[in-house]
Amino acid sequence: MTATAREARVPKHQIVRHQVDALLDELSVGDPVPSERDLATRFDVARETVRQALRELLVDGRIERRGRGTVVAKPKILQPLIIGSYTEAALAEGRSAGRILVGWTDLAADPDLAEVLAIAVGDPVLELERVLLTDGVRVGLERTRLPADRYPGLVDSFDSTSSLYAAIRARGITFARAVEYIETTLPDAREAALLDADIRTPMLLLNRVSYDQHDAPIEQRRSLYRGDRMTFVATVTP
Repeated sequence: MTATAREARVPKHQIVRHQVDALLDELSVGDPVPSERDLATRFDVARETVRQALRELLVDGRIERRGRGTVVAKPKILQPLIIGSYTEAALAEGRSAGRILVGWTDLAADPDLAEVLAIAVGDPVLELERVLLTDGVRVGLERTRLPADRYPGLVDSFDSTSSLYAAIRARGITFARAVEYIETTLPDAREAALLDADIRTPMLLLNRVSYDQHDAPIEQRRSLYRGDRMTFVATVTP
């Protein structure tokens, strides 16, 4: 089969994607990416073809939106799947970590939440929601629900920019195990706005319930991460 025949079987936007990818290799992190118009002219293709190629490169974390333009992105953040905080993982990679408080909410446990947290229906629950930042970029939206009676004074004493896991450990609670479910999803309009992302940006959704040394539930956590900026890794042993 000739090279021309092989290329004919490859979608045109993927050919353009490889061409743009090679172009990005010649640029540095933060450099602007040529516009769709310029790329369409350079590679003699329709702008829609360029748009599809850029979309795939965005999901792969090769480029990122910045304001009204597009720039070369830093490599994706590698996040280990461990019983630990997001802060600890970011710092282990030599990156800065931060959080923006979205808010505290007082809830009453419904039957499903009561079962997860091993409390009675109607018992008070604290809900903490924060935006997660790495190197100043909004990469995740974290919502943690805690049985309020177990954490008296937490709302007033906790620094919302710091590690919640560290604050829980300081109360003599040990994280012994966690059950976590991971799936892909798309953000709703509110989530996309909080993460400075497009509503079409693929997200990684992690739902976790953590347990202490006595196998009592510590928290229920829902973490939404930008799929264009995060990669998760797990070490599996026999």
